[in-house]
Amino acid sequence: MLLTLIVLQVNSKWINSQWNRKIAKGCVNTLKLKENGKAFSYDCELNYTLNCTYKIIKDTLFITEKDDSHSEDGGKAYYFRQQYIIKEKGLYCISSGELVKGKWQDKKVKLDKKVDWTRVK
Repeated sequence: MLLTLIVLQVNSKWINSQWNRKIAKGCVNTLKLKENGKAFSYDCELNYTLNCTYKIIKDTLFITEKDDSHSEDGGKAYYFRQQYIIKEKGLYCISSGELVKGKWQDKKVKLDKKVDWTRVK
């Protein structure tokens, strides 16, 4: 019970936070963390908002995205997940993966000094 309360207190500072990632001039992706582990990720290239779930453990953000934006695939959904280290007002990707035939295929990402997402709210 105490652990649950600590996790809720830590996560509450992230609720309603917004993060931006510049893709190109005039094209910015947006990630919004909401209550109850729900999130939305706007992809400016697709002009589509993906439904996501997230959790935060210590300094790590875990995100799972559902991409059902590809009408050419008959509405088939694709699932992706990423892990980010949270430092100050930046997210740094350390892992990403895709669900393929019911199994996660993860790939490690070299930790870069360049921020992937910047907190704006």
